[in-house]
Amino acid sequence: MNNLATENVRLVSVSFRKDAKSYFLPKPNFRLKLFDEVVVSVDGELKFARIRRPLVIMDVRRWDIIRERSITGKILRLATSKDILYLKKLEEKEKEAFLICKEKIKHYGLPMHLIETIWDEKDKKYIFYFTANSRVDFRELVKDLAKTFNKKIQLWQVGARDAMRFFSGYGPCGLPLCCNTFLNEIESVELVYTRMQHLPPNPAKVTGGCGKLVCCLRYELDIKNGKNN
Repeated sequence: MNNLATENVRLVSVSFRKDAKSYFLPKPNFRLKLFDEVVVSVDGELKFARIRRPLVIMDVRRWDIIRERSITGKILRLATSKDILYLKKLEEKEKEAFLICKEKIKHYGLPMHLIETIWDEKDKKYIFYFTANSRVDFRELVKDLAKTFNKKIQLWQVGARDAMRFFSGYGPCGLPLCCNTFLNEIESVELVYTRMQHLPPNPAKVTGGCGKLVCCLRYELDIKNGKNN
Protein backbone atom coordinates (compact mmCIF):
# COMPACT_ATOMS: atom_id res chain seq x y z
CA MET A 1 0.00 0.00 0.00
CA ASN A 2 1.33 3.40 -1.00
CA ASN A 3 1.35 5.71 2.05
CA LEU A 4 2.79 8.68 0.21
CA ALA A 5 0.48 11.69 0.36
CA THR A 6 -0.61 13.15 -2.95
CA GLU A 7 1.10 16.47 -3.58
CA ASN A 8 -1.30 19.37 -4.04
CA VAL A 9 -0.98 22.89 -5.37
CA ARG A 10 -2.79 25.98 -4.12
CA LEU A 11 -4.45 27.99 -6.87
CA VAL A 12 -6.97 30.76 -7.41
CA SER A 13 -9.50 31.12 -10.20
CA VAL A 14 -9.68 34.47 -11.96
CA SER A 15 -11.47 36.08 -14.90
CA PHE A 16 -9.91 38.89 -16.90
CA ARG A 17 -11.63 42.08 -17.95
CA LYS A 18 -13.98 41.56 -20.91
CA ASP A 19 -13.47 37.80 -20.62
CA ALA A 20 -16.00 35.73 -18.69
CA LYS A 21 -13.90 32.57 -18.88
CA SER A 22 -12.11 31.41 -15.73
CA TYR A 23 -8.37 30.75 -15.50
CA PHE A 24 -6.26 29.13 -12.78
CA LEU A 25 -3.19 30.89 -11.42
CA PRO A 26 -0.84 30.07 -8.52
CA LYS A 27 -2.07 31.51 -5.23
CA PRO A 28 0.06 34.47 -4.07
CA ASN A 29 1.34 34.82 -0.51
CA PHE A 30 -1.32 37.37 0.46
CA ARG A 31 -4.99 36.93 1.31
CA LEU A 32 -7.65 37.15 -1.37
CA LYS A 33 -11.44 37.28 -1.21
CA LEU A 34 -14.16 36.52 -3.71
CA PHE A 35 -14.54 39.33 -6.30
CA ASP A 36 -11.29 41.06 -5.31
CA GLU A 37 -9.75 43.06 -8.16
CA VAL A 38 -6.10 42.13 -8.77
CA VAL A 39 -3.24 43.03 -11.10
CA VAL A 40 -1.75 40.07 -12.99
CA SER A 41 1.42 39.80 -15.06
CA VAL A 42 0.82 37.74 -18.22
CA ASP A 43 3.81 37.34 -20.53
CA GLY A 44 5.24 40.62 -19.26
CA GLU A 45 1.96 42.51 -19.76
CA LEU A 46 -0.08 43.82 -16.83
CA LYS A 47 -3.77 42.92 -16.84
CA PHE A 48 -6.68 43.43 -14.47
CA ALA A 49 -8.53 40.37 -13.20
CA ARG A 50 -11.24 39.51 -10.71
CA ILE A 51 -11.10 36.65 -8.23
CA ARG A 52 -13.71 33.99 -8.99
CA ARG A 53 -12.50 31.42 -6.43
CA PRO A 54 -10.01 32.59 -3.77
CA LEU A 55 -8.61 29.12 -3.08
CA VAL A 56 -8.54 25.92 -5.12
CA ILE A 57 -6.65 22.85 -3.87
CA MET A 58 -5.70 20.69 -6.85
CA ASP A 59 -3.72 17.52 -7.33
CA VAL A 60 -0.38 18.50 -8.90
CA ARG A 61 -0.82 15.88 -11.64
CA ARG A 62 -4.14 17.40 -12.68
CA TRP A 63 -2.62 20.89 -12.55
CA ASP A 64 0.19 19.78 -14.89
CA ILE A 65 -2.46 18.83 -17.46
CA ILE A 66 -4.64 21.92 -17.02
CA ARG A 67 -1.89 24.53 -17.17
CA GLU A 68 -0.87 23.35 -20.64
CA ARG A 69 -4.21 24.69 -21.84
CA SER A 70 -4.23 27.75 -19.58
CA ILE A 71 -2.21 30.95 -19.39
CA THR A 72 1.12 31.60 -17.72
CA GLY A 73 0.65 34.41 -15.26
CA LYS A 74 1.30 35.66 -11.75
CA ILE A 75 -0.89 37.69 -9.42
CA LEU A 76 1.21 40.67 -8.40
CA ARG A 77 -1.03 42.61 -6.02
CA LEU A 78 -4.48 43.76 -5.12
CA ALA A 79 -5.76 46.58 -7.31
CA THR A 80 -5.34 49.99 -5.68
CA SER A 81 -7.87 52.82 -5.60
CA LYS A 82 -5.87 54.37 -8.45
CA ASP A 83 -6.25 51.14 -10.46
CA ILE A 84 -10.01 51.07 -9.82
CA LEU A 85 -10.36 54.68 -10.96
CA TYR A 86 -8.43 53.87 -14.14
CA LEU A 87 -10.71 50.90 -14.81
CA LYS A 88 -13.82 53.06 -14.44
CA LYS A 89 -12.44 55.64 -16.87
CA LEU A 90 -11.48 52.86 -19.28
CA GLU A 91 -14.98 51.39 -19.17
CA GLU A 92 -16.49 54.83 -19.81
CA LYS A 93 -14.14 55.31 -22.76
CA GLU A 94 -15.11 51.95 -24.25
CA LYS A 95 -18.81 52.55 -23.64
CA GLU A 96 -18.64 55.87 -25.48
CA ALA A 97 -16.76 54.24 -28.40
CA PHE A 98 -19.37 51.45 -28.48
CA LEU A 99 -22.25 53.93 -28.80
CA ILE A 100 -20.46 55.93 -31.49
CA CYS A 101 -19.71 52.79 -33.50
CA LYS A 102 -23.29 51.62 -33.13
CA GLU A 103 -24.60 54.90 -34.52
CA LYS A 104 -22.21 54.73 -37.46
CA ILE A 105 -23.28 51.16 -38.22
CA LYS A 106 -26.85 52.43 -38.36
CA HIS A 107 -25.77 55.38 -40.54
CA TYR A 108 -24.16 53.08 -43.11
CA GLY A 109 -27.03 50.60 -42.92
CA LEU A 110 -24.72 47.67 -42.28
CA PRO A 111 -26.32 44.29 -41.40
CA MET A 112 -24.20 43.70 -38.30
CA HIS A 113 -24.79 43.56 -34.55
CA LEU A 114 -22.12 45.17 -32.36
CA ILE A 115 -21.48 43.16 -29.20
CA GLU A 116 -18.30 44.49 -27.57
CA THR A 117 -15.66 47.20 -27.69
CA ILE A 118 -12.17 46.88 -26.21
CA TRP A 119 -9.46 49.52 -25.95
CA ASP A 120 -6.05 47.93 -26.43
CA GLU A 121 -3.72 50.07 -24.33
CA LYS A 122 -0.58 48.34 -25.61
CA ASP A 123 -1.21 48.90 -29.33
CA LYS A 124 -3.32 52.05 -28.92
CA LYS A 125 -6.28 50.74 -30.87
CA TYR A 126 -10.00 50.03 -30.58
CA ILE A 127 -11.24 46.53 -31.28
CA PHE A 128 -14.93 46.14 -32.15
CA TYR A 129 -16.52 42.69 -32.11
CA PHE A 130 -19.75 42.02 -33.98
CA THR A 131 -22.00 39.26 -35.28
CA ALA A 132 -23.61 39.09 -38.71
CA ASN A 133 -25.45 36.51 -40.80
CA SER A 134 -23.00 36.92 -43.69
CA ARG A 135 -19.81 38.74 -44.62
CA VAL A 136 -20.01 42.51 -44.25
CA ASP A 137 -18.13 45.15 -46.25
CA PHE A 138 -17.18 47.52 -43.43
CA ARG A 139 -14.28 49.34 -45.12
CA GLU A 140 -16.04 52.72 -45.07
CA LEU A 141 -16.99 52.20 -41.43
CA VAL A 142 -13.36 51.51 -40.48
CA LYS A 143 -12.20 54.67 -42.26
CA ASP A 144 -14.86 56.72 -40.47
CA LEU A 145 -13.99 55.27 -37.06
CA ALA A 146 -10.26 55.81 -37.61
CA LYS A 147 -10.95 59.46 -38.49
CA THR A 148 -13.27 59.91 -35.51
CA PHE A 149 -10.94 58.45 -32.89
CA ASN A 150 -7.62 59.10 -34.62
CA LYS A 151 -6.55 55.61 -33.55
CA LYS A 152 -6.05 52.19 -35.08
CA ILE A 153 -9.33 50.34 -35.64
CA GLN A 154 -10.02 46.62 -35.89
CA LEU A 155 -13.40 44.99 -36.54
CA TRP A 156 -13.77 41.29 -35.85
CA GLN A 157 -16.76 39.20 -36.87
CA VAL A 158 -17.52 36.33 -34.48
CA GLY A 159 -20.14 33.61 -34.44
CA ALA A 160 -23.01 33.39 -31.97
CA ARG A 161 -21.17 30.80 -29.88
CA ASP A 162 -17.99 32.88 -29.63
CA ALA A 163 -20.04 35.98 -28.86
CA MET A 164 -21.24 34.33 -25.64
CA ARG A 165 -17.67 34.32 -24.34
CA PHE A 166 -18.08 38.06 -23.70
CA PHE A 167 -21.04 37.46 -21.42
CA SER A 168 -21.61 35.39 -18.32
CA GLY A 169 -24.71 33.29 -17.88
CA TYR A 170 -26.19 29.91 -17.09
CA GLY A 171 -27.25 27.00 -19.26
CA PRO A 172 -30.51 25.04 -19.08
CA CYS A 173 -28.74 22.72 -16.62
CA GLY A 174 -28.48 25.59 -14.12
CA LEU A 175 -24.67 25.68 -14.23
CA PRO A 176 -22.42 28.45 -15.63
CA LEU A 177 -22.02 28.33 -19.41
CA CYS A 178 -19.32 25.91 -20.57
CA CYS A 179 -17.82 28.53 -22.91
CA ASN A 180 -17.31 30.79 -19.88
CA THR A 181 -15.65 28.16 -17.73
CA PHE A 182 -13.59 25.35 -19.25
CA LEU A 183 -14.07 25.05 -23.03
CA ASN A 184 -10.97 26.20 -24.89
CA GLU A 185 -12.28 25.45 -28.37
CA ILE A 186 -15.89 25.96 -29.44
CA GLU A 187 -16.96 23.57 -32.19
CA SER A 188 -20.16 23.21 -34.18
CA VAL A 189 -22.96 21.03 -32.81
CA GLU A 190 -25.37 19.13 -35.02
CA LEU A 191 -29.00 18.23 -34.33
CA VAL A 192 -28.25 14.57 -35.02
CA TYR A 193 -26.41 14.48 -31.68
CA THR A 194 -29.72 14.77 -29.84
CA ARG A 195 -31.12 11.72 -31.64
CA MET A 196 -27.93 9.74 -31.04
CA GLN A 197 -28.30 10.40 -27.31
CA HIS A 198 -32.04 9.63 -27.34
CA LEU A 199 -32.92 13.10 -26.07
CA PRO A 200 -36.46 14.49 -26.41
CA PRO A 201 -36.83 17.15 -29.17
CA ASN A 202 -37.46 19.94 -26.67
CA PRO A 203 -35.76 23.20 -27.78
CA ALA A 204 -35.72 24.56 -24.22
CA LYS A 205 -33.61 21.59 -23.10
CA VAL A 206 -31.02 21.63 -25.88
CA THR A 207 -30.67 25.35 -26.71
CA GLY A 208 -28.05 27.53 -25.06
CA GLY A 209 -27.96 31.26 -24.33
CA CYS A 210 -26.47 31.90 -27.78
CA GLY A 211 -29.58 30.47 -29.45
CA LYS A 212 -27.62 27.49 -30.77
CA LEU A 213 -27.58 23.86 -29.65
CA VAL A 214 -25.78 23.48 -26.32
CA CYS A 215 -22.07 22.63 -26.58
CA CYS A 216 -22.35 19.73 -24.13
CA LEU A 217 -24.25 17.70 -26.76
CA ARG A 218 -20.92 17.27 -28.51
CA TYR A 219 -18.61 16.29 -25.70
CA GLU A 220 -21.22 14.17 -23.91
CA LEU A 221 -21.73 12.15 -27.08
CA ASP A 222 -18.78 9.81 -26.46
CA ILE A 223 -19.86 9.25 -22.87
CA LYS A 224 -23.37 8.26 -23.98
CA ASN A 225 -21.85 5.78 -26.41
CA GLY A 226 -19.39 4.29 -23.94
CA LYS A 227 -16.30 5.97 -25.39
CA ASN A 228 -15.32 8.11 -22.47
CA ASN A 229 -11.62 8.95 -22.68
